[in-house]
Amino acid sequence: MPVGRPDTRISYDYLRELYLRGYVDAQAALFIPVDYRYISGLSLEGIPPMFDKLTKPLAYLDRRFHNELEGLKLNLSVVPYGLFNGDVSKSYFAFYPGANYKISPNLFIDIAYRIDSGLNDDSLYTGKRWSEFAGYGELAMISYRTKRLSIGFGRRRCAWGVARKGKTLMLSATAMPLDGLFIDYRIRKTLSFHSTIACLSPIKVDSLFLESGHTENRYFSAHALMISPVKWLDFVLKESVVYGGFGRRFEPSYAMPLLWFHAEQLNANIDDNTFFGIETVIRLKNRYAGYLELLIDDYQIEKKTASDYEPNEIGFIAGVDIFDFPVRMGFMELEYTRINNRTYNQMKPRNRYVNQNYPLGHPLGPDNESVNLSYTYHIKRGLTGGFIFYVLNRGEGRINNDWETPWIDDSTYSEKFPSGVVEKRLGGQFEILFHRDSFLQARIACGVADIKNKGNIPGVDETDWSIEFEIILSSPGIVLRFNDN
Repeated sequence: MPVGRPDTRISYDYLRELYLRGYVDAQAALFIPVDYRYISGLSLEGIPPMFDKLTKPLAYLDRRFHNELEGLKLNLSVVPYGLFNGDVSKSYFAFYPGANYKISPNLFIDIAYRIDSGLNDDSLYTGKRWSEFAGYGELAMISYRTKRLSIGFGRRRCAWGVARKGKTLMLSATAMPLDGLFIDYRIRKTLSFHSTIACLSPIKVDSLFLESGHTENRYFSAHALMISPVKWLDFVLKESVVYGGFGRRFEPSYAMPLLWFHAEQLNANIDDNTFFGIETVIRLKNRYAGYLELLIDDYQIEKKTASDYEPNEIGFIAGVDIFDFPVRMGFMELEYTRINNRTYNQMKPRNRYVNQNYPLGHPLGPDNESVNLSYTYHIKRGLTGGFIFYVLNRGEGRINNDWETPWIDDSTYSEKFPSGVVEKRLGGQFEILFHRDSFLQARIACGVADIKNKGNIPGVDETDWSIEFEIILSSPGIVLRFNDN
């Protein structure tokens, strides 16, 4: 089931809630996408009937992607949406055509595209624009899948972690899709292994010898080991690396998921960009949950040379959930995020943690912190309401900022966090979500925010109101079967 799309977002939100409540295992939330066959079997997992408000909608929301018969299944989602606030008042159309072909019980082909007029106004989008629309292929996979093993080759978007709305630190649902090899192996119920080996978008670099410059290839590898020593605890170790260069190809050592990437980089004496991550999730009595994700880009242990005084580049997300509070089928969540300046960045542009200009990790990149307090209530099957209050402080640091090293000349160097002129937002939003069977979803949200130093410009203060709407119309899925006779 595709990740990072409006027509599947609510399904992954429901899976995440069921996981934090303690009713589904970690593979349903910590490593997505999820095989739609897993979702169709949720009713057999012994989940109490009171959660039909979540499990029943999951079954029919998933129906468009679930191909039970060997053959070709076509699907289409049409999404009119809009944003109205003090700066813009615009509406857009997005189309998500797709198909999946079940070759055999365990062999599949999945294809999906995004054609979206909103990409024309997306400052990060670098692809082709056609009149009012732009688009790209976001899923193109051939995969072999069993209950324990999934091996896929092609293009897909994936997310590792349990933070709200897929905004995780190492691999986020808001990143652009990756092209490569994807392996998920469930060794046993309490142990699983995950690996991604992919190509990233190349970059053009000026050259003294070539008028048009030269191209630097870029690659990405990540692996993770998840351990569940007891029913209420999940623990994940993960690591990733971005590397490349003119004429450089895949490094075999980074293509071997069982090797320690950082050690391989040190032994090869190559300045690639490695990241180490830890994630822990605790779930108690089906009512309480807590999670912590830590990402280490660069952490200085020794103080022997001038370069050892570089500020630590780390990020972390911590969250707490209380379920059935104060009423059944409602839950409150508190989440704190902090990402230090220069995290994800590096002195060599080819090693920055981006793909097609979008961050691979958290969408805000470095130099920010936020606190989110939200409450969600499932009013009835197909109808959910909620609100969120948030504080966001964002400094001037960005992934693509020029790399500066003021600590080289000053061993006492320190900088405030967030850095520079800080944009400060204090706001809230209320939203209603509605869905009926698999063909209709709708969302409307109203919010207001008090903004100081908007755009990191001192003295630019304003109160910003906003209204967002989204209507998702989906076809039920058309199955075509081919008879060899």
